Amino acid sequence: MSTTCCSTTAEEPAPVLPVVETASTGCCSAPEPAEKAAEEQASSCCGSETEKPGPAEASGCCDAPAAEPGPAGDSGCCGPAEPEPVAASGCCGPQEERAEPARVRTGLSLDDAVAALGGGIPQATDPTPYAQVDWLTATEESLKGAKAWHTVADRGEGDIAFLPGYVFDVDPIVDADPRTLLGWQPKDGTAACCSATSSCCESATDAVEALGSDAFFPSLLLGSPLGYRSEATASVEDPLLVADLVDHVVPAAIEAGIRSITAPWLHDSAYSDVLALALQAYGGDLAFHGENNLLDLQHDSYDAYLASLPARKRRRVKEDRERADDSGTRIERKDREELRPLIGRITELVTQNRQKYEGGEDEAHIGALLTGLVEGGADIRAYLVHKDDAVVAASVTVRRGKRLFVKWAGFDYEALGERSGVYFEIALDRPLRDAFAEGVTAIEAGPGADEAKRLRGFRPGRIRSVVLVTDTALRPKVAELHAAYGQARRETLGADAEEAPTTAIGRLKAKLLGSTAHEPIQPLQPEGGCCG
Repeated sequence: MSTTCCSTTAEEPAPVLPVVETASTGCCSAPEPAEKAAEEQASSCCGSETEKPGPAEASGCCDAPAAEPGPAGDSGCCGPAEPEPVAASGCCGPQEERAEPARVRTGLSLDDAVAALGGGIPQATDPTPYAQVDWLTATEESLKGAKAWHTVADRGEGDIAFLPGYVFDVDPIVDADPRTLLGWQPKDGTAACCSATSSCCESATDAVEALGSDAFFPSLLLGSPLGYRSEATASVEDPLLVADLVDHVVPAAIEAGIRSITAPWLHDSAYSDVLALALQAYGGDLAFHGENNLLDLQHDSYDAYLASLPARKRRRVKEDRERADDSGTRIERKDREELRPLIGRITELVTQNRQKYEGGEDEAHIGALLTGLVEGGADIRAYLVHKDDAVVAASVTVRRGKRLFVKWAGFDYEALGERSGVYFEIALDRPLRDAFAEGVTAIEAGPGADEAKRLRGFRPGRIRSVVLVTDTALRPKVAELHAAYGQARRETLGADAEEAPTTAIGRLKAKLLGSTAHEPIQPLQPEGGCCG
């Protein structure tokens, strides 16, 4: 029996982001009405011999040259009458195989998530230490009130992705409170990490309080709350896997009664862009949050790097080192298991620094995280400053692959004074020298002490936040408060205004994500900050 080729098509996977359905065109369309039979005899479904120009969008498999006509009745419009398996080919020839949608599981405990991932966190996308099992385990042990809500996407054949998350009820630690992203501050005066204080925030607290806590809690935080990082990891470089994660997280969270979803610390990367876009597609609002300090090690040695700096900057680095040398201290480095007996003292020093700069982490968090990193076998190292018989300062770094993360610094200011130069030596210069010696290619030093870091060649890396409230009626007000707080942070941190994009694609990206221009930040703390 004669059949029409391409009368059926393979079912395509449902897209993550909203799409507009269009009618099928070309040879893969439905058969024409009977009254057009004569026209069909005069021309093939892919065009006639005297084909007239058609609309640009009318393309697809039929753009290929038509096959040589065969004997009448022996073939259909695009090939043999025997139908080919649809999955193997299209109407005019073999089609490129399309990826199947991932199977996504959300609301998982860490143990269930790791089991679904095959025993470990995927590494192809070079994740930070803050998305690793040891860090997340310590987070759950020390961060009371945090309920794991992790998400795993599995497309098969080893294509997997992971997005950590935690659900909080009313009054979590201030850094995990979604209201702080709108300029709100708790009555006890505790400030979120590197928060901006301005006139906007005084009125914002009242405005957020008027919305009521039920507008925000329970709240789902996507990312690592004690790592100040909202990131997904995957086994393949495929941002669509991240979109699959969000496409299931948001509906599942809403169904479970979650009132707000936040991604507070989105660092510039392809995966962060996808997270931001996917959350925006569900009604989330995106705003500026801060900047990180990054340095790509592009020289063969520390001496070559130092020689590349302008003379004025080299002189400043030399002065910092001389002050450290004259401080009457001794500096040593300890790694991995060597740190175990020192965890208590390092925790005390870091906690003092957090309290000085109003950081959200407390002693229980820092001690648990340090212990978890050591017990988990992480490549953790500390630079310790000894004065007489006491450890009076410490800086902790963690290496992941070719990247080094400067995570904590703590000081006994009574023993050292405010301007000893020791901070620059143990938090920047010693890690830099060791990084060059070990073949590290990049250092992430976090926010805080920005002037000293930029002096040494660090560049700003932008951080953004997304807030999504499930009550659609409140979204305009939340977006207004979020934008005002983001602008207040720019002003307080000394960030320059972003230049308007000049191209159409630039304007589109700016509308969705904002400009990619770097925003230099003026120093807020002379020797370290609450986040690094």
